[in-house]
Amino acid sequence: MFKNSFQSVLGQGLKKVRKSERLTQQRVAQKSGLSIPTVRQLEHGHGNLSSFRKLLAALDLKLDGQNLPPGETLGAKVATLRRRRGISQRAISCLLAVTLQTIVSLERYNTGRLDVLEGALTVLGSGVYLIRNGTKKDFYTHAGNASVNHDWHTPMEFLERLYRVFGEFDLDPCSPTKKKSTAPVRAKMRYTAEDDGLGLPWFGTAFLNPPYGRTLGQWTMKAKEEVAIGNAQIVVALLPARTDTSYWHRDIARSAHVFFLQGRLRFGDGRQAAPFPSALVVWGGLRQDISALEEVLPDAWLQSPST
Repeated sequence: MFKNSFQSVLGQGLKKVRKSERLTQQRVAQKSGLSIPTVRQLEHGHGNLSSFRKLLAALDLKLDGQNLPPGETLGAKVATLRRRRGISQRAISCLLAVTLQTIVSLERYNTGRLDVLEGALTVLGSGVYLIRNGTKKDFYTHAGNASVNHDWHTPMEFLERLYRVFGEFDLDPCSPTKKKSTAPVRAKMRYTAEDDGLGLPWFGTAFLNPPYGRTLGQWTMKAKEEVAIGNAQIVVALLPARTDTSYWHRDIARSAHVFFLQGRLRFGDGRQAAPFPSALVVWGGLRQDISALEEVLPDAWLQSPST
C-alpha cells in the first residue's frame, strides 16, 4: 500500500502550458471561471475533477496517454484500462490508500479528486499526459523494452525468499506477460514491453529483473531516479554483478544496497546455471527492509551505499 507520492504530471503540465502562453494564474482563473487558489491547487496536482475539466477547456487541452483506451469520460477510461490490467476496484483503492467508493465514483460518475484520477492512471500504466485539442496521439516505442524476452526469468526459490520480506510486490515494470496466471513475479501491477515500463512512472515496492542486454543501464538509471524523485518507495533488482560497467558506477555504487549472491543462480527452468554472478540491488527502503533481506539471504555479501 502506498499514498500518492509521485510527481504530478498533470499539475506540471498545466503550469507548463500556462507559462508557455505567458498567462498569469489570475488570467487563467478569469478564463476558466475558477479562483486563483483553485488554479494554484490544480497546478500542484490537487483539486476536484470538475475544476480540472474547466481548466483544460480554458487552455484548450485534453488528457491522453500512451496506453490510455478510448472512453466517453475520464472515469470510463480508467475503468476500461483497469479491466484490461485484470485488477479490481478494491485493489486499486488499496494501492492508492482511498476508499472503494472513491474508485467507484471516479469510474461510474466521473467525479472525485485530481490526485486520485492521476494516481489511478499512474498505477495502471496509462502514460498520461496533456496535449492540445486536435493534436494526434503520440506514438510511443522504446528500444529498452525490445529484448524483454531475455530468458533469465527469476528463479522461483529466490523469489519466495523476497516474498517473505516484501509480500506481493506492487509493481513489476518489465514483466514478460500481463497475465497473472503465467507471470513469473507476484505483483499487483505488471508492465510489459508493449506498455514501455521505462517511460512510465513507477510506484510503491517494485521488483526489477530487466533485459540483460545493451539497455540494462537504462533500467538501472530509471530505478535510481524513480526512488530519488519519490515515485517508488523501494526498487529491488536482480542484476548481473558487473561491477566494471559504467552503469554500475553511475547508478549502483554508493547509491544502493548490494547483496552479492554466492554461487550462480539457475534461471528459467533451472537446468542451467547462469554464466555470470548475480547481485540483488536495492534502491530506497528502510533499514528494517535491509535487515530482513540479510536474514533471508544469509550467504550473500552485503555492501552498503556508504562503503
